[in-house]
Amino acid sequence: MPLTRQQKETRVSEVGDTMSGATSAVFLAYDKLNVVDVNELRTKLYEAGCEMRVVPKRLLSIALSGAKLTFNPMEHEGQMAVITGKDGVSPAKVLFAFAKGKANLRLVAGLLEGKEISSSDISALAALPGRQELLGQLAGVLAGPMRGMAQVLSGVPRATVLVLQAIADQKIKS
Repeated sequence: MPLTRQQKETRVSEVGDTMSGATSAVFLAYDKLNVVDVNELRTKLYEAGCEMRVVPKRLLSIALSGAKLTFNPMEHEGQMAVITGKDGVSPAKVLFAFAKGKANLRLVAGLLEGKEISSSDISALAALPGRQELLGQLAGVLAGPMRGMAQVLSGVPRATVLVLQAIADQKIKS
């Protein structure tokens, strides 16, 4: 059933609002993706805090031109989906991992904080560690000096205990 003009206008405004509110977005072109794969992809995206919208190319091009973006979805074959996320890396990571081994999926372009990025930039973005991983690494770096200081400070009492134990062992032998 074709969309009415009002539904099309609503969809264009929704996509425009979603694109303006998202930290990152990835444009995915796909052909002949079965329902099982789509559901699996949507589940993985949901778990990562991302959202996937399948939008007709013509409506997507109208929404993007309204947002003053130069990406033209009409230049790419297949259906077009827009994956958005609040985290800059999550959409790229999930899509890059999911697209491995699937010839009918192509990451064609993306947006990162309002700037357009190419498919090679999306691949580079997917290789970056996620926010949680970076926070864990930061905690490890910050805890390192404190851990070293604790070991140095505990060295004096430990050495005292070892000296006392050696004296006690020597007295027992004598």
